Parts: sequence; structure tokens; C-alpha cells
Amino acid sequence: MFEIMNGVKEKFNEFINEGKNDLKKIKEPKDLAKQIPNLLTLSRLFLIPFIVGNILSGNLITAGLISLGASATDFLDGKVARTLDASSTFGAKLDAVVDKIFITTVTIPLFITNPYLIIPVLLDMTIASINGYAHVLGIQTETSMIGKIKTVFLDSLICSVFFTKFKVIDNISKALYFSTIALQLKTAKDYYKTYIKKNLNNLDGSTLPKNEESLKLDDEETKTVELEKTKNVKLEDSKSSELDSLMELKKELQKTKDNNEQVIEPNKIKVKKNDIF
Repeated sequence: MFEIMNGVKEKFNEFINEGKNDLKKIKEPKDLAKQIPNLLTLSRLFLIPFIVGNILSGNLITAGLISLGASATDFLDGKVARTLDASSTFGAKLDAVVDKIFITTVTIPLFITNPYLIIPVLLDMTIASINGYAHVLGIQTETSMIGKIKTVFLDSLICSVFFTKFKVIDNISKALYFSTIALQLKTAKDYYKTYIKKNLNNLDGSTLPKNEESLKLDDEETKTVELEKTKNVKLEDSKSSELDSLMELKKELQKTKDNNEQVIEPNKIKVKKNDIF
């Protein structure tokens, strides 16, 4: 549990640092233009108080129109980012975070008159939890096509709720409700299989898989250890070879000494015989 919390804290700090690095890149007006997609994303957060205020005041039509404008920014931020060649990892993460905050905070006041909305909201939070847990595990996630379609349906559902006093839109809202839930269940299942289930075998008890940086460090440490082992083996072989050479040299010296002694001994004997005669 503590490891998961530390992982969440680490990812949050990483997200904040990515945002700071993006701001540091703003040195010229053209650099500021590349922040337009992020500004469009953040605009949804600034619209939340106006939407909630109108919901609580009973001005559902006004709240719905503002929500439609906010949903439009969700489509525009990605398109503008691609047009300006300003796509970034931070922008993608910011968009996902803002989406979850927007949907949750706007929908909660609607529970009073539309309690059935709690189901799609909880399902969307479940999907966010799966993605968040995958990030904590160091797994890079990507939004699937079914996930993108789910988001469009969910946004449409929330916007339609504001206009249910119109019979046609009320019928569309009911169809969107069940379609959204089906898409959310499919998305949650796919994300769980892709990002969590396949990586459960890599888990050892409560130990979390290491992130890419840790794995690189481990690889470097392993290579270093293997290199040291190779050096030690070569050193051992070298010492063994030197020892064998010394043993051979010792044997040769011993043989030479023995031969010299054999030559000297007869000479000594011969000398003694001459002395006698």
C-alpha cells in the first residue's frame, strides 16, 4: 500500500515537473502559441464554477450551453495541438486529468435530479483508476479507439441531461445512457487486460515493477557485475597459467640439477681412483 502511495506521489511530482519544463520553454511569442492547446484544456476547469452555479440555480439550459462549449474545447485542444505541432506528453496527461475533474464535478450536482448518472460517473472513475494504477506501475498507456468513442458518448450524455425537458432530446439521452455504460464496461475490460492483467505475473507479492529508469540502472549494474566476473575469471586463468609456467620451470631446473649431479659424481669417483693408484 505504501509503495502504491509512493508511486502515486512520484507520478504526481513527475507531472508537475513536466508542466514546469513546458513553461520554461516559453522564450518567444511562437513558443507561447504552442501553449494554446493546454490553455484550451484548462479553460474547462474555469468553466466548472459557472456550470455548477447555473445547475444549482435551476438554469439548466444555460448550464447545458456552457457545457457544450466546454465539450467543444475537448475536441479542439487535440486538433490545435496537431496543427501547431505542439503535442506533448504533458498535454495528453493534462487533458486526461481535466476531463475526469470536469465530468465528476459537473455531474455531482445533477445527482439530485438524475441519480442514475452515478453509474457512468463511477465507471469512468474506475477506468481512470485502472489507467492511474498502470502509470504507477510504470506502464505507458494509450487511449484506445473504443476509449475515445466512450468519451464522446459520455460528454454527449452529460450535455443532453440539461435539455431533457425536450422530448426528442430526452429519448436521445436515454439511448446515450445505456450506450455509454456499455462502452465504459468494454473500455474498462480492455484496459484491465492490456495494462494490468498481463503485468500481474511480473509482480512479486506487493512489490511493484520498476520503472524504465530503474530497469536501465539494473541493466547497467548487471553488466558491471558480469564485467567484473569476466575480469576475475581472466585474472584467475592468468594466475593459473603463470603458476603452471612456474611449475614447469621448477621441474626443468630440477631436471638440470639432477643431470649435473649425475655428471659430477663419476668425476669425483675417478679422481679418487687415480689418487689411489
